[in-house]
Amino acid sequence: MSQSAVRHPGSAIRQPPPADRAAAVPRRPSRRHTSAVVVGAGIGGLASAVRLARHGFDVTVVERHETPGGRVGVWCSAGFTFDTGASLVMMTDQWQRLFQDVGRRLEDYLSLVRIDPCYRIHFPDGTSHERSSNLDHLAAACDAIEPGCGPRLQDYLVRAGRMYDEGLRFISRNMHRLSAMANLATVGPLGGSGALGDLRRLLERHFRDERLRDSFSFQTLYLGLSPFDALAVYSLLGYTEIAGGIHYPMGGMYQLPLALERLARELGVRFRYGTAVERLDQYGREVSAVRLTDGERLEADVVVANADLPYTYQRLLGEPYPGIERKRFSCSAVLLYLGVGRTYPHLRHHNFVVGRDLRAACADLFTHQRMPEDPPIYVVAPTRTDPTRAPPGCENLVVLVLAPSQPRDRARWIDWSIEGPEVEQRVLLRLEAELGLTDLRSRLLTRHLVTPQTFTERYGNLRGEAFGLSHNFRQIGWFRPHNRHARLRNLYFVGQSTHPGCGLPMVLISAQLAAERILAERAVAR
Repeated sequence: MSQSAVRHPGSAIRQPPPADRAAAVPRRPSRRHTSAVVVGAGIGGLASAVRLARHGFDVTVVERHETPGGRVGVWCSAGFTFDTGASLVMMTDQWQRLFQDVGRRLEDYLSLVRIDPCYRIHFPDGTSHERSSNLDHLAAACDAIEPGCGPRLQDYLVRAGRMYDEGLRFISRNMHRLSAMANLATVGPLGGSGALGDLRRLLERHFRDERLRDSFSFQTLYLGLSPFDALAVYSLLGYTEIAGGIHYPMGGMYQLPLALERLARELGVRFRYGTAVERLDQYGREVSAVRLTDGERLEADVVVANADLPYTYQRLLGEPYPGIERKRFSCSAVLLYLGVGRTYPHLRHHNFVVGRDLRAACADLFTHQRMPEDPPIYVVAPTRTDPTRAPPGCENLVVLVLAPSQPRDRARWIDWSIEGPEVEQRVLLRLEAELGLTDLRSRLLTRHLVTPQTFTERYGNLRGEAFGLSHNFRQIGWFRPHNRHARLRNLYFVGQSTHPGCGLPMVLISAQLAAERILAERAVAR
């Protein structure tokens, strides 16, 4: 097995700058402009920098790693190229809006292709189900599992569509005032559509077959949330896949941060990579400067923290987020990056293995916080769409295995240096037996294992969680950590643990809302 050119997941390779980058000379600071420092070059930090620069801010982004992207990174080994974070693009309208808002066209920076079928779902009885954004194909696939379910499928999609529209209006507003959440114009429709009800009960009213109920609810796992403990409003996730489709940027998911970085540079944003922040200095009710580990102080009128919010409080402010021990954290993941010296033509781009008992596995993950014997497995085979990701005749596989985050009781914490390799071996055996990946272990040319401990060490996640704070009712909207510090009036937050939540579209909305609040509050201050 070769480990040549191995880089830590997330430690992305740098690509040659586009030809027009040299012409985009960063502006030097000007006293005529408000200054902003963005801590972290993840998707939220990059989008925030773009929006603030468009409104005349002098923006500097500091990032402790050597490349942009945060969790949306890339790992290269033995001729294989692996995406290390998100694996698909949904709600492309949010990406279009960001670029349009700054006078650009997304198509000039990215080439997005639609993936259909969206994915193939494998059930424990040996059957499978292909989810498609083509309604005729979707109806046929559902009818093959539950004959005669077509009318109920249509009713479900209509209801989920209403929740999508109402839910998007709900999350696309700042929530630092309780009135924003209690306003009848937002909660009223949600309550009326049953969005605050139980997701599985909603599905039980529309589908009799448990396989279809699993098929239309496992998407909450994208949020690190159990489908058996999810609000009905999260039906919008499956609806989004069907109505808008899922997409992939040619060249890999890392093209997303590269596109945002290019756009930011064109708008005059300055980047300082390999620059770690020691703390945020405070004076009165403001952050007076961002202090780097080498002692340098970067003064700014506005500071935007894209580092994970609990980490920002604990490590950069020296004050744990109020009540953090009472917060619920999302689950985590074990990730396997596998370079295989053969192909598996029967795989789709996206594949999901439910396992023997999804309900029991979720109880282990979210209630007991222990590793299930038979966890759900998600397998991405990007060479179905982009052959450049692996050498000819080879397969590039990214395997995500849901895992628990660490519990409150440190005495029960999992030692992932021991558990991680054991999980890896069990999963490889399951992939051979349940997904038909014949001779997988003997054909590996390169591999890398990531465990929840990596999320703590690399990204500062307190419990090793992969999806930030959980998304139960008491941690959404006004109840979720707000996007500005309660006391420090110039410190704002973007990312998965503030409103509205995790996932690339939500993080883009987070950046939009933070920028809107900054502009509004700076105008009032002036």
